[in-house]
Amino acid sequence: MEIFDNEDYKFIGNFIEQKIPILKENKKFKEQCFRLNETIEKLEQSLSEKQKEEFDEIIQLFYNTEEYYFAFSYSLGVKYGNDLKKL
Repeated sequence: MEIFDNEDYKFIGNFIEQKIPILKENKKFKEQCFRLNETIEKLEQSLSEKQKEEFDEIIQLFYNTEEYYFAFSYSLGVKYGNDLKKL
């Protein structure tokens, strides 16, 4: 997939990030987001400085890989959108 060969996938990720407020209108998603943030903060408070650095790296890696998921999901939606409506 060409979008992953250059930085194009980042544009899709940024576009999706801009649309997150729409997703947050979903009550269940909003609750999960809030719970995730609370849990991360609670865990961070109990970590040593070295562990915090490692944890921050894990979170950053998660966000970096999420950009690929966004772009891949978007491209699948474009390619198979009509077929998905039939499910």
